[in-house]
Amino acid sequence: LEIYPPFRFQLGETPGSSSPKSTIVESESDADFRAANARTVEAQQAPKNEYEQVYLENYGSGSLRVSVITKGDPVIVGDMFVHQKV
Repeated sequence: LEIYPPFRFQLGETPGSSSPKSTIVESESDADFRAANARTVEAQQAPKNEYEQVYLENYGSGSLRVSVITKGDPVIVGDMFVHQKV
């Protein structure tokens, strides 16, 4: 699984809400996103994150994708991410 930029951290209402989201951080690379999050130089220089997709639903809005970070940012390698399609 490869996730492409832009990378965003957004704050907003519940999925499906008509209220707009506020973008806190948006960047074009893993390193820039890590820098915006006050990460160490070591973390900023780590290779691009690689993911293993462990579960995928493809039913449209509300579908889930679960992935585990296998390489890259040393702080989050091994962490599981759950994304819900809006």
